[in-house]
Amino acid sequence: MDASGLDAAELAETLRELDFLNAALGGYAATLGALERLIPPGRREFDVLDVGSGGGDTARRIVDWARRRGLTARVHGIDLAPEAVACARQRCAGLSGIDFTAQDLFDLPATRKYDIVHAALVLHHLPDDAAVKALAKMYDLCRLGLVINDLHRHPVAYYSIKWLTALLSKNRLIRHDAPLSVLRAFRRSGLEELARRASLPAPKISWRWAFRWRMIVYK
Repeated sequence: MDASGLDAAELAETLRELDFLNAALGGYAATLGALERLIPPGRREFDVLDVGSGGGDTARRIVDWARRRGLTARVHGIDLAPEAVACARQRCAGLSGIDFTAQDLFDLPATRKYDIVHAALVLHHLPDDAAVKALAKMYDLCRLGLVINDLHRHPVAYYSIKWLTALLSKNRLIRHDAPLSVLRAFRRSGLEELARRASLPAPKISWRWAFRWRMIVYK
């Protein structure tokens, strides 16, 4: 999926399957639980920068989660792939509080701050040096905190997702990228080292089902 020039229809199908996998395996729950910890009691509205927003499913769930609690969320999703941004806009059409742009994280001005900066399943796509720069940039853009939601590199996770996608998916990108993502993923010490190199305060890292790391860095 990191390749450029993917067929739009195939990408849309892939993003739909990723949404299903994230929902089934607890990926969204890890993000929403972090928001609950970061938003101060009594705060009625907040804004989020969603880095690597893909098909917009996380943005949609954040807005829905906030609405159920009587809160107002505004989510700005950015993604390097214009095709993904087009898909996200289509899937979130008519929902207030959500917008998407095809934009590079490093092009965002330092003066534009967000209460929470969030990135799910993004960091493992980056080489270590780029991941360090991305963490530093994201932390600089947040007011309350930074949330990283990413995969745990573990043999059980690798063979489980390889078996599940081979059994349940006919999508070539899912079948190839899902196991590869686990191989590129993190152990706790790896996340801690990236945060240290980015000069972040001590992160709060917790393991979430199924084989996810949730890292919260408070401002």
